[in-house]
Amino acid sequence: MSTTCYRVQDDEGRGPWRPGFSRTWIDESAPVDRLRETIFDLVHPNLLRQFASTYHVGSACRTRAAIDQWFTPIERARLEARGYHVVRLVADVVIAESDWQVVIGRARPFTEGATRFRWNFRV
Repeated sequence: MSTTCYRVQDDEGRGPWRPGFSRTWIDESAPVDRLRETIFDLVHPNLLRQFASTYHVGSACRTRAAIDQWFTPIERARLEARGYHVVRLVADVVIAESDWQVVIGRARPFTEGATRFRWNFRV
């Protein structure tokens, strides 16, 4: 079943959570639970590899408002300056879900058919 969701990504469809890069934009005052939760906390690596053989896999939120809850205003400003934006897209499958995020799978790349939105932030 397809699901509309919202995701933060660059022009190549890559999300901002990645080793070495995350520390350049993370706001140290952000909720600790969100910072500790990784995709591997929600999906066993073997299952993730299984999905990755068929789908493009990544993190997203179910609503646009949830993006603003997940990322602080400082983080939104930093990410925008680094070329990241919010997009709405349709996921083919929701692999896992937590209070902060959904792990999605999509047959098409995250850039295809994605609608870009402006960031909402006040620093």
